[in-house]
Amino acid sequence: MSTVFPINFRREVFQRERAKARRRAALLGMWLLYFGALGVVLGLYALNLVSLGRRTVMLERQVERLRSQPAGSDWRPGRAEADLVSHALQDGARWRDRLARLAQLVPPNARLTEVQYNSDNTSAGARPKLVLTGELRPTGNTDRMQQVLGFVGTLSRDSLFSAGYSNVRLVTTRASSSGEGAEFVIECR
Repeated sequence: MSTVFPINFRREVFQRERAKARRRAALLGMWLLYFGALGVVLGLYALNLVSLGRRTVMLERQVERLRSQPAGSDWRPGRAEADLVSHALQDGARWRDRLARLAQLVPPNARLTEVQYNSDNTSAGARPKLVLTGELRPTGNTDRMQQVLGFVGTLSRDSLFSAGYSNVRLVTTRASSSGEGAEFVIECR
């Protein structure tokens, strides 16, 4: 029994045609990818345009409604809004006095490294907290913790500084990186 092996004399032509077909498929894929990405980008622009148009129509309606109101109808704030505004106006003077008093209360062997107000970003209705971060170097034979606690006590007893804060407390304390002082965090609420 003999086996016949066919010989393909057109193999080179077949390989060239296959390479052409692959090249055409790759080019077609790149064009589809390009126009697909372009379609997505244009679609996002169209959605943004529609959203902007809706917002513009809504704002135009609000402006027309406000213009149609009689000129004598002024806005009258309620009690809560008036209290909020008066508190904000008095706040600047209070902070100037409070920070000046804080500078007097800080012991000579202590320094504040950071003062944060409303670090939790609380709303206007809640009382924001004041956080004092600093370090204290001990003087004499007294314990550094006793000096930090004495500073906290001084802050809480001072009527000008602690006005508006019912709780002045030591949050954390630790030995400073230099090893001789104490780093502290004091929270006023």
